[in-house]
Amino acid sequence: MNQPYLHPANQIIQDQAPKETLYITGLNDKIKLEDMKFVLYILFSQFGEVLQMVMKKTQKLRGQAFIVFQNITYATNAKAALSGMIVYDKPLIIEFAYKKSVIFDRIEGKFYYKQKQHKELQPNLPNELMKEKKQKKFEDKIQNNSNLNQGEINNVLLIESLPPFVTEIMLSELFRQYPGYSLIKLIPARGLAFVEYQNDDQATVALKGLSNFKITPECQLKVKYAKK
Repeated sequence: MNQPYLHPANQIIQDQAPKETLYITGLNDKIKLEDMKFVLYILFSQFGEVLQMVMKKTQKLRGQAFIVFQNITYATNAKAALSGMIVYDKPLIIEFAYKKSVIFDRIEGKFYYKQKQHKELQPNLPNELMKEKKQKKFEDKIQNNSNLNQGEINNVLLIESLPPFVTEIMLSELFRQYPGYSLIKLIPARGLAFVEYQNDDQATVALKGLSNFKITPECQLKVKYAKK
């Protein structure tokens, strides 16, 4: 017997058990969808591998997002750390989703049928995940074996080789997570940004936390101390 449709807001009230999928509400729906996705990705992927992120422009799902982690531990840590964080002037309201994501059925090699269309979705995700994991291991090996000159320690950081789609607001949402954040200045024409903290120690914490951080699967942040 088919269960009646439940809006996600009603689903989370019925079941608070930890799951790999987080349900986020209260997002600022005046922000462009791609900009919000970018900020949520860089925030949540710090806690573990994000397998899927779902956001829609439809009336039912505006201001909401579903984020699927690889395991429950990652999701639990992200929920604990990010609940209430201000993103685009609104606090994140985070709960565990009602149901386990379909993506895990695909990973386990099961077939999933759409209730209305009864179309089979091919379980081709495992091969993609294996390629991503191999690529990540390769990149981590290169990173661990490289000795980068990060400059003389001071309270201003320099971010280099930024892609054109990155905005000042996106970067500020990322760097303001770290104590002592003061201001940011983006120079789009040169693909550079300067981030100032109140003291050297605070800047160092941010540098260690965000250096080589993936803002997209293909792009890492290049962070070092700015020259005085």
